[in-house]
Amino acid sequence: MRSLRPTWSALLVNLLVGIPAMVPLYSLWWLSEHRWGGSAVDRSSTIIEVCGADCDRAGVATWTVAASGLLVLALVALVDGLVPLRRERPAGPWLKAVPAVLVPFLVFQAVSSAL
Repeated sequence: MRSLRPTWSALLVNLLVGIPAMVPLYSLWWLSEHRWGGSAVDRSSTIIEVCGADCDRAGVATWTVAASGLLVLALVALVDGLVPLRRERPAGPWLKAVPAVLVPFLVFQAVSSAL
């Protein structure tokens, strides 16, 4: 019986899917840092005092998360679900490689915080 370790092709494809996945992940990170997080949210204040000029960009970031997130989810479903099943290959190795989608974003965050 073959093991269900991710194959190199599944890892490579999911890493490549991670490149467009950086757009919704970065938008979520931006929203968490500028809109939902920070010490200003903990005190009672108006929304203008909390996010200031960033309120204008919050709507764009939210739409970016929604639109690009749906496209990335469709791409992951296509690559890791439909393609292996259509080629009559086991989906287990492909599904185990899905976390590799996060690697490009994590590398980007690590490099940007180091600079």
